[in-house]
Amino acid sequence: MERTLEIMVQDIKNKTIYKMQNQLIIFSKNRACQLNLLLDSINLNANQLFDKISVLYKAEDQYIDGYDLLKTRTSIDFIEEMNFRNDLIRIIDDDIMFTTFLVDDAIFFDKITEPQKTLLNWHDNVICLSLRLGLNCVYSHPANLQYKINNYGPVGIDDNFIMFVHTEQDGDFSYPLSTDGHIYMTSVIKDLLVSVDFNNPNTLEANLQRFKNVIPKLMISFKHSKLVSVPVNLVNTTFNNRNGLIFPISNKELNDRFLNNEIIDLHSLNFLDINGPHKEIEYKFKK
Repeated sequence: MERTLEIMVQDIKNKTIYKMQNQLIIFSKNRACQLNLLLDSINLNANQLFDKISVLYKAEDQYIDGYDLLKTRTSIDFIEEMNFRNDLIRIIDDDIMFTTFLVDDAIFFDKITEPQKTLLNWHDNVICLSLRLGLNCVYSHPANLQYKINNYGPVGIDDNFIMFVHTEQDGDFSYPLSTDGHIYMTSVIKDLLVSVDFNNPNTLEANLQRFKNVIPKLMISFKHSKLVSVPVNLVNTTFNNRNGLIFPISNKELNDRFLNNEIIDLHSLNFLDINGPHKEIEYKFKK
């Protein structure tokens, strides 16, 4: 497989680059305050990465005002969830070549510059470009697992990307079908979506895993990850994911502070030692 990876790396290097047309769909539930932070981080660090941004959101009564407030601060599309599966399939624009999903507790903590917005021609054996993986990733917070990347090769402008075979990896590097920070060919990911049943982001991600051994084997990521999710609370009732072990803060407290004209201060957050796609970070606030 090492020789195969080397050949594929060289094949991608030999191709021309082009600008990605990329749509982002953010999944959000009861977390307008954290969603505001994600949007702030996009504006600061990834403002040229997405050509279209939509938020598919669900809000219980006590959290509706938070979303109403956030809508006044941005011009992106908000779609209130009625039927998650039907809504998601409808939202995806088939005319946009790439599709990215994010969950509202994610943050772009490192800048994605204009040269990095261009991606080498997509190889048939590549399933996705991951924004949440890099050589700095050695720990899975959800699984409480240490790991390291195995065989990989450098690709991209100034070799600022790496490529690897996900079936040869452990931990987060072995998880290509994530709904959090992976860029897919729209035609590929939509074909998978219409082939499975799901009713929320968690069951969507879980049910996509049945395709892991039949999808393309290669993944690309930046050498150093650009995105981290901050598991300080929990909104889903499907899986009891590890959260709030170090810096717990409830959805209610966040919503109350947001309605009190406080926001999480992106510039004051500590992004040193990001060692995986998920890491608890202490939120700091400002008016």
